[in-house]
Amino acid sequence: MANTFKNYTTKNIGTGGSDVYTVPALTKSIVIGFNLSNITGSSLPVEINLVKVDTSVVQLVGALRIDGGLTNDFLSGKKLVMDAGEKLQVIAPINSSFDCVVSVLEGVD
Repeated sequence: MANTFKNYTTKNIGTGGSDVYTVPALTKSIVIGFNLSNITGSSLPVEINLVKVDTSVVQLVGALRIDGGLTNDFLSGKKLVMDAGEKLQVIAPINSSFDCVVSVLEGVD
C-alpha cells in the first residue's frame, strides 16, 4: 500500500464520545496533526483516548481545557503511530461542543 496523506473531520463532538479516526485494516498510520476546535463560547475540557484493538483504552489527555472559540493542536509537532484497527476517541462534557480535524499518513510499514 502506498503512503497517503489524509484529513478526517468530525463535527459536533459531545458527551457520547466520537471516534474521530480509525486505522484501516492491514496498515499502520502516523497521526501528524490533531486539531480540536471549541465551538462554544465557554472554556471546556476535552478527553482524548486511544482505543486499542482489544478495546482497552489508553487515555492520552484527561482534561485538555480549550477556551471558547479557539483551536488547539493536541500533538503540536509530535507524532502518534497507530496500528490497524486502533481508534482515536474524543469525549466532551457538553453535546455539540467540539469539531476535530485529524491529519494522518496512512500505509506506513
